[in-house]
Amino acid sequence: MDDADATTERPVRLVVNGREHAIEVEVRTTLLDALRDRLGLTGTKRGCALGQCGACTVLLDGRRVNACLVLAIRAQGRSVTTIEGLGGTGLHPLQAAFVAHDAFQCGYCTPGQIISGVACIA
Repeated sequence: MDDADATTERPVRLVVNGREHAIEVEVRTTLLDALRDRLGLTGTKRGCALGQCGACTVLLDGRRVNACLVLAIRAQGRSVTTIEGLGGTGLHPLQAAFVAHDAFQCGYCTPGQIISGVACIA
């Protein structure tokens, strides 16, 4: 693949929080960038971009992944759950527990911690 192929946008269908989205992304676009920049789901945070901090954690087919390390095209047709999709119309019980027990710390990586906790409990 040459540089021109990498910058050409491709159609991708993502199922995020139970809703299907048809977007176009460059082949090198991460799932994190697609979620934040194309779908406006900013609860998934950009942290280290190396997969070490966990701020970008989402569920992919029910398993936790670092969205900064997954290409959006690799998530095509798979179920993605972000922090915005956990509780439906209210808070997920783990989100409620974080609130009740003041577990936020600075709050930046809290969404990733909650997603990781949900995956661990499941």
